[in-house]
Amino acid sequence: MLKRSKTKFFLFFIFLIFLLLLYLAFVYFIHKPDFQLSSQDTISYSGFKATIDSTNVKINSIQISGSKDGAELIDIYANDQILDSGNEIKIKIEFKSDSQIVKMIRGDNLDHFYLHYSIGYENKFFTSFIKGKIELKIDFEPPSISNVNSDKYVYLGGIGFVTYDTSLDTLKSYVDAGSGNMFNPISVVGDNKISNLVFFSCFNIPCKNNKIIIKAEDKAGNAIFVSTTMKTIINKKWNISYIKIDNNFLLNKYNEVMKNNLETVGIKEFKELNIEERKKNDLLLSLQTSKITNKKLFDSKFLQMRNSQVFSKFSEKRIYYIDDVDKPVDSQYHFGIDLATTGNANVYASNTGKVSYVNSNGVGIYGKVTIIDHGLGFYSLYSHLSDISVKVGDEVDKRTLIGKTGQTGYAYGDHLHFSTYIQGVPFDPIELWDKNYINLKIISIYNQFIAEATQ
Repeated sequence: MLKRSKTKFFLFFIFLIFLLLLYLAFVYFIHKPDFQLSSQDTISYSGFKATIDSTNVKINSIQISGSKDGAELIDIYANDQILDSGNEIKIKIEFKSDSQIVKMIRGDNLDHFYLHYSIGYENKFFTSFIKGKIELKIDFEPPSISNVNSDKYVYLGGIGFVTYDTSLDTLKSYVDAGSGNMFNPISVVGDNKISNLVFFSCFNIPCKNNKIIIKAEDKAGNAIFVSTTMKTIINKKWNISYIKIDNNFLLNKYNEVMKNNLETVGIKEFKELNIEERKKNDLLLSLQTSKITNKKLFDSKFLQMRNSQVFSKFSEKRIYYIDDVDKPVDSQYHFGIDLATTGNANVYASNTGKVSYVNSNGVGIYGKVTIIDHGLGFYSLYSHLSDISVKVGDEVDKRTLIGKTGQTGYAYGDHLHFSTYIQGVPFDPIELWDKNYINLKIISIYNQFIAEATQ
């Protein structure tokens, strides 16, 4: 009996040892860093970027070397002062023209070389190293950009376009119109080229230097820039309005928007609402309208809300004051058009599209919001709604009821705030209400682009 008990105890002990070893093996193999090149297996003379996944480990050292045959190593990068890394370490290495690695590549006319890495790390139980070797192809040639065609002019606050072709080795391309935003293309991959179309806007200011800059980049990191000229036509003058801050109104709206229950408010709360909250809300809406659907969902012109009148235009500069109009406390641009009609009026989709965002709880100063994706990077936004009748994913047209007007958010009375965006940048909705404008500047350009790209 005693012997049997000893045997059971021994087997149980062995089992515990096995579980411990299994756990240690799990920690050893799972809790270790991972080395990844952003360019995968190809780099250029400009260097490369790498990411080290350091989840659940502490990185103590990083050594990176290069060789032409896997034998004689040339130091490229070293860091032995890393104590803690969080979850990710990003490395950017730029090759200098007189560096040993470049001299080796040029001297031996190499089309590839070997990258060696050694990473020292700690996890819960071990201090160890991971080592690896990657064969890298060397790519000297940037992609090409050709057949550039663009608007010769863009109306202030309106939409422009540019078409261009890139070579098949292009990983990504974009257009910079000088507004600080990068606009991605609608792309069609052909047998020997990639055809690209970009619609863009410079918001409410003239496009910088009357230039459009196109950038194309391959997976090795080689990049090329091409610019084309364009003129912004100053055909509009933005309105200016002066708004006196009403304390009772501010108190009610501050408590509503900020989910608070203050009894008094002052300039501090006004700035918190009108500056900080507005900035946060505008960023969210910009992100929600930044993605590009690679096909046109809308048809013909966009419709203004039925039986409505414009009482506040796009890019109106609103100047806020307390007692003295000459001593303003804040100023903000209006990112859309305010439309007035009867209270709780029906709001229909301005054009065909798909509902991409709904917030019935309210987006800060904008209140209850619905956003529709119309394709090609175009979006329409409806805010201050009292009720919302659609959900994300719904396909809509000009007959679709999406909600009712209201005064949710930081709204002075019942109305609809209507905005249009192109890849996250607001532009004047009045452009899309004009049948001739949308046919000439958008639809015909898109149709011609598709016809030429697919022929």
